[in-house]
Amino acid sequence: MIMVRWMFVVVIAMLLGFIVYVSLNNGVPEGLGVNEGNLAPCPAMPNCVSSQASTEDTEHYVEPIIYRGDAMETQLKVEQFILDATDARILDSQLGYSHIEISSPLLGFNDDLELYFPEADSVIHVRSASRVGYDDLGANRERVRQIRELLVD
Repeated sequence: MIMVRWMFVVVIAMLLGFIVYVSLNNGVPEGLGVNEGNLAPCPAMPNCVSSQASTEDTEHYVEPIIYRGDAMETQLKVEQFILDATDARILDSQLGYSHIEISSPLLGFNDDLELYFPEADSVIHVRSASRVGYDDLGANRERVRQIRELLVD
């Protein structure tokens, strides 16, 4: 009976530690945005994808999303799609750039989705990264795939 109590205490302590860890590390990271035409690089962990990663970095690289039509209309369409499909909120939106925070439904982990629409191209550079944890189980890559599918004619 004493062993069961200690196991219960250990499980509760681990759960509380996990909750504190997530709370402390789930804030908006610094250094996001477009800097000289580039989004922030992905960290070494496999919980991030970016169209501006090296094509040789198969863990992080995704192709930029090609679109047709007006950049502003496309940006608004993608923003609305993300807001309708997930628990998300726009942290920054200006012509040519969006930063959207997306919360996972089960544990409330936050991901950052950045969309960059260079003026000279009809492409969207994208960076989607988890704030907490090592692996995202493909969630960020899937998010980019859904955006790409949305814009296919």
